[in-house]
Amino acid sequence: MINKTFIIGITGNIATGKSVIRRMLANAGVMTIDADVLANRMIYPGGPAYQAVIAAFGPEIKTENGRISHQQLGQIVFNDPEKLKQLEALIHPPVIRAILGRVRTAGRPVVAIEAIKLLESDLSGYCDSIWVSHATYKSQMQRLMHTRGLSEQEARTRIEAQSQQVTKLSQADVIINTEATFKDTWVRTQMALNDTIQPPDREPPTHINSSKDGLLTPISRIATEKVESAWFDLAQADIPALYEHLGMQAVLPMLNQDRIEAFLIWRDWNFTAMLEEAYPVSFLNNQTELAFDSFERTARVNQVEILLIAEELISHTELQPTQFGYIQQHIDQVTYPAWQQAAEKTAPGQGPSPWMKVLAQPFEFEMEPTTVIQ
Repeated sequence: MINKTFIIGITGNIATGKSVIRRMLANAGVMTIDADVLANRMIYPGGPAYQAVIAAFGPEIKTENGRISHQQLGQIVFNDPEKLKQLEALIHPPVIRAILGRVRTAGRPVVAIEAIKLLESDLSGYCDSIWVSHATYKSQMQRLMHTRGLSEQEARTRIEAQSQQVTKLSQADVIINTEATFKDTWVRTQMALNDTIQPPDREPPTHINSSKDGLLTPISRIATEKVESAWFDLAQADIPALYEHLGMQAVLPMLNQDRIEAFLIWRDWNFTAMLEEAYPVSFLNNQTELAFDSFERTARVNQVEILLIAEELISHTELQPTQFGYIQQHIDQVTYPAWQQAAEKTAPGQGPSPWMKVLAQPFEFEMEPTTVIQ
C-alpha cells in the first residue's frame, strides 16, 4: 500500500467494460485513475516520453502541430508485437511514476487504477486487489465496431494484438462480466467493492468520503429505491438511463436533509471536468451558487485541472459563469493538448468560445513559477 491507500487495479482486454467499472467505482466515492490517459499525456510535446517515442518510431508519426499521431503510431504497433513492446518500454515507467504520484498526492483511502497492461507491468505489484472485466469475443467486436467506429478488420487486429482473456482472468481477485445491463454491472461492481474492502464488522464502508454538509455524498450511499424514484421524477427519464449515466459519467446527487433535489451530471476526461447536464435544469437557476460550488469541490477531490461548462447549459439557463471565476477563451488559445481537446467538446464545430476555469497546472511538467498554461 501507498500511505495506507488501498489500491484496486482494474484490467481486462479491449472493449470488455473496464472503463465502465472504473466510472462506477468513481460514482461510489472511489478516486480513479485511467492509466491510458496518463500514457497519452506522456507523449504530448514536452512530455516525459515524447522525444524518446519520436526517436524510436520516426518523425513521420508527428502531426503538423508537432503532436504524435495516435492513428499513425497505432498502425505501427498494433501490427507488430515487437514494436508494441518497444513502445510500452518507453511509456510504462513514466506512467507508473505519474500514477504513484497521484495516489500519494490524493491521500484517499481507496484508489482504483484502470490499466489494460496492468498485469504485464510493474504496476500490479502496487495493487491490493486485481479486478478483471470480462466479455465475449462477439461483444468485443460489436463494441469496437459500433461504439468506436472501427472496421471489422481493425477491431479484429486490436483484439488479437492482446493476450488471451483467460490469462488475465486466472490472475483476478474479482471478475465482473459486463455483458448484461448497466444496472447489472452497477450491482456487481458495488457488491465487489464492499466484499473487497469492507470488514464485516464495520459501518459505514471505508470508501465513502461524504462531506459533513452532504454535498459530496456518493450516489451509492443513498438507498437504491430513493435514487431511482428521484431520478424518475427529476430527470423524467427511465431507470436504465440512470445506470447508463453511472457507467459513462459522474453523477452527483444534490441532497437537502436526505432528500435528493437534483442530479448534476459531469464528464471527467483527462483531468478535466465538464458540467454537462442538470436534472432538473431549473436547479441551476434556483441554486446556482450551490451547484457550482458542489461541482468544483467534487472536481478538486478528483484532482481535476480545469473546469468547463457545456455550451448547451449556458444557452438554456441564466448562468453567469464569470461570477464563479470562469473565463471565456477561444479554443486556439488553449495550448495544452488535453485541455484543448476537452474544450472542443463544449462547443463542437464553430460554436462559441468555451467557458473554463483553471484549478491546477498539468502535473507532469516541472514548470517555472511564472509559467501559466491556459
